Amino acid sequence: MEEYFDVLDEKGKYTGEVETREKCHKEGLGHKAVVVFIVNSKNQVLLQRRSETKKLWSKRRYCK
Repeated sequence: MEEYFDVLDEKGKYTGEVETREKCHKEGLGHKAVVVFIVNSKNQVLLQRRSETKKLWSKRRYCK
């Protein structure tokens, strides 16, 4: 199943266009994303290592 994103301009405003994840990443089209930081009582931050199969930044540590 393909994912579709609302495309944003360089100022973060919606353009009215909707494109696939693949096209957005291939052409560098802007889209919204979410980052969640999980911090425990010891001030440690949970990091996730991305899968080797990811097209972008595979096997890198990534905050979720």
